[in-house]
Amino acid sequence: MALIEMGDALVTLSDIFSEIKDRRGRTVVVSGSLASGGTELLHSFCEQVQESEALLLTATGSYSERMVRLGALSQLVHHAPLPAEVLRRLAEAVAEQPRGEADTPSDVAPRRETGIIQEVCDAVLKLAERRRVVLAVEDLHFVDQASLRALLYLRLRMRATCSLLVLTEWTESFTTPLSLRVELTRMPHQRITLDSLSTSGVARHLSGALGARTAARMAGTYHRLTAGNPMLVDALLEDNATADENTTALPVVGPAFERAVLTCLHRWELGLVDIARGVAVLGSHASPHLIGRLLSSPPDGVSRGLTVLAEAGLLEDGRFRHPAVAALVLKNVPTEEAGGLHSRAAELLYENGAAAGDVAHHLIALDDVPGPWAVTLLREVAKEALVVADDARLATQCLGLALRHCADGPQRISVAAELAMARWRTNPSAAIRLTPLQNVLDERELTYRDAAMVVRNLLWRGDHDQAVNALDRLHGSTTAPDPQAAAELDLTYLWIYGPRLVRPGRLDAEAVRSAAAADSDPWSRAAALLYASLHDWQRDDLVESSWHLLSSSRLSETSLGVLASTLLCLTYADELECAASWCDSLMAEAARRRAPAWQAMLGCVRADLALRRGKPALAGSYARDALEQATTQSWGLLAGYAISTLVLSATATGAYEEAEVLLQTSSPGNLYETVFGLRYLHARGHFYLETNRVLAAFSDFQKCGNLTRQWGIDIPAIVPWRGDLAQAHLRLGHQDKARDLVNEQLELPGAIGTRLRGTSLRVLAASSPQPDKVPLLRDAVRLLRASGDLLEAARATADLAKAYLAAGEPGRARRVAQRAQEEAESCRIPALVTDLLNYGPETYSPENFSPENYGPENYGRETYGPENHGPENYGPGRPAEPEPPRPAAEPAIPAIPAADTRFSDLSDAELRVAAQAALGYTNREIGMRLFITPSTVEQHLTRVYRKLRVNGRRNLPLELLQTSAVDTPRAPVPAVAGATPAQRQAV
Repeated sequence: MALIEMGDALVTLSDIFSEIKDRRGRTVVVSGSLASGGTELLHSFCEQVQESEALLLTATGSYSERMVRLGALSQLVHHAPLPAEVLRRLAEAVAEQPRGEADTPSDVAPRRETGIIQEVCDAVLKLAERRRVVLAVEDLHFVDQASLRALLYLRLRMRATCSLLVLTEWTESFTTPLSLRVELTRMPHQRITLDSLSTSGVARHLSGALGARTAARMAGTYHRLTAGNPMLVDALLEDNATADENTTALPVVGPAFERAVLTCLHRWELGLVDIARGVAVLGSHASPHLIGRLLSSPPDGVSRGLTVLAEAGLLEDGRFRHPAVAALVLKNVPTEEAGGLHSRAAELLYENGAAAGDVAHHLIALDDVPGPWAVTLLREVAKEALVVADDARLATQCLGLALRHCADGPQRISVAAELAMARWRTNPSAAIRLTPLQNVLDERELTYRDAAMVVRNLLWRGDHDQAVNALDRLHGSTTAPDPQAAAELDLTYLWIYGPRLVRPGRLDAEAVRSAAAADSDPWSRAAALLYASLHDWQRDDLVESSWHLLSSSRLSETSLGVLASTLLCLTYADELECAASWCDSLMAEAARRRAPAWQAMLGCVRADLALRRGKPALAGSYARDALEQATTQSWGLLAGYAISTLVLSATATGAYEEAEVLLQTSSPGNLYETVFGLRYLHARGHFYLETNRVLAAFSDFQKCGNLTRQWGIDIPAIVPWRGDLAQAHLRLGHQDKARDLVNEQLELPGAIGTRLRGTSLRVLAASSPQPDKVPLLRDAVRLLRASGDLLEAARATADLAKAYLAAGEPGRARRVAQRAQEEAESCRIPALVTDLLNYGPETYSPENFSPENYGPENYGRETYGPENHGPENYGPGRPAEPEPPRPAAEPAIPAIPAADTRFSDLSDAELRVAAQAALGYTNREIGMRLFITPSTVEQHLTRVYRKLRVNGRRNLPLELLQTSAVDTPRAPVPAVAGATPAQRQAV
């Protein structure tokens, strides 16, 4: 790099070099911290010397060659014009050094070595009598002892010669003996001390690459991360050469910076690398004392090493300046050494009372435990991670390590139960498959809490019989029961398997209610009442129990089933908004606490709630989010719940291909033993029904009914299979059978909710005679709007519009159809009743809306499928507004002469087009009837609107129907629906 802030030092060297030509030999010592720029300064000076007539002799001390006697002296005179015999003898002395013999520090040199040093040095001094000679030695602290004696020999005899000895050294040194350093610097000499770059110096250096403005802004950050170490500044700049000039983030640490750090560490003796590793391993606990114990090194040596690292810009207050340096140092520790470091660090920190989390960090890195104490510590850290920090990943790591190294017996089972609970936040299936928890309910020393975790896993495995047996054994065990844990297990069972009366002690709803009244524990009483209230459908009790349980439960692994089941019970009681608000709050908490399993499970409930509120598009979005968190392999039964909701939402919005793909996803084999399986059958049956696979739908709905009766949970609020099966019967033309099924469903206790009753009445209307349709559908619309299900309300409203039309009330039909369409659009359903909003005479005639045309074959996909409600049926040119309101008993339209002055300005062609438009025909249909193009129709209508001063076809006067223009079409004109006999005769 450029000699930023070292210009004065270079000038000083140049001035001294000029003075030696007067036989005034000089010595200059350049000292500085590690990588402070001494090398750059010396090289720049040597370049100046080479441009003169002076002789330049150079040598560099090296840690790897510090044991080679006379190695640095051999470098120094290698290119010097010395007598060949002298050079030969020096080379032989270097080569004859016995292999493996160390160059031990000593102030006394062997006699033969002394003779060689004297010959070489005298020859160099003789050269300095005739010309200037510069001897530059870099890294004096790594020079071997024999060469140091040679330098001392020159130092004592060069005063009257034209010679300059330039030495560079680090401020701190471990290897150069103090006596030799004192001898080298005892006599007068010039010392140049190099400091790290200041902030302004860093800014000047950065300006060349980043520009002055960016350099001034980033100089402080670069200086803070490097302490002005020129090598580190250069490396950091190289890694960030392409960075955005407006960035405010920390500079990126890349390969150049990593190389610079490793260079700094390895240029010193090996002890410096070890000290850096000690700092990296101990982190915030690093101190000379602990590092010394970790490395088995004396504390004073460690302190000097820390000083060197700090002066080099790597440490500040005993910590690495850049957060990436510690990771870099640890990455370069050999694997066999890393384990030993972490093991010793864990024991040292444990002995010194460090935080348990800090000790656990080393145990996890070690992947082993140094003693029994570590298992207890790991369990403590895991508990704190779950309860305080919501860090399931750390808890899982700690407990997994503890489980592998704890002894068999109760402790191992407890650790396994704790691990299962931790895994529930990220991967429930991994918790369910945890080997030590299989078949351990008979353990006499098993705590109730651990046993409850085992039973919870069995519940989620989907094996109902084994789960029931486990619950029976747990509730009947001699272990002291925990009422809250027992209630949580019962409600988790309720969510997965429904309120089955085959559960132990659940003989019937009345018996459960009586037992609950006598139970003094509030948790047990609330759970029991929830069971009973759902089964015999006591709505007020159901809502009250759900509210108490929601208010009293903190979101956790054990309470998740409680919260989910109570949220669904609120939806069964038509408390949709309340349930949605609770669910959104719980979802936010699950996200804040970084629990993907909780988010997935609650996300399934939230999707279900959105669907029941008539928001299929939103439900689909929620279900997809849940499936991203919960794959079939990772979450088992829960995936079936999310898939069923997504299939229902896709079917409702006409996304049949998406639903088909979802149903091809393999479902868990034991899914059909759960309530989720009933939901899956319900969803698949509706998909089949809407895609005209009626027999397949019939089978799914029938299977659903068989399972609910078999399990004793024939509760329409959970799955209204009778209403589903009735729709299949309607498609098959079995109206009587459909009507019987719906009436049977309405008579059950679990069908008194407004939403369920409203949907049932809608299906009942489709299976009833024409006179009964309107009152049934009115009730259905009222109930569904009150329940909050917007989509079902829109569907019932659309059916009501059709019923009005079939009853000969076209005005009311169009008004109701308009309302239905608005409700459908609020649910993001593109169209439900476009045919009513854009009716023409063929569509609007009573014979097309008689009971035989409003039966099962017209009730389903043919009416509501997307192919009948696409843009071509609901686009520009089709009026969507209803007619102005008319009195209930409409008077006959009086005969109006064709020569009415209002129409006198219209041409015959315009009159014919206007009359057809008043009948409700589209431009294309008018063109086909009058044998003209749609564009011609549009032109005629534009002029008609202008002449009649109306805003569009919806405001065309009905008197146009009395004009002769309606007789102009060449095809027969159908009757106008809703007209009086006299009017139909006139037409």
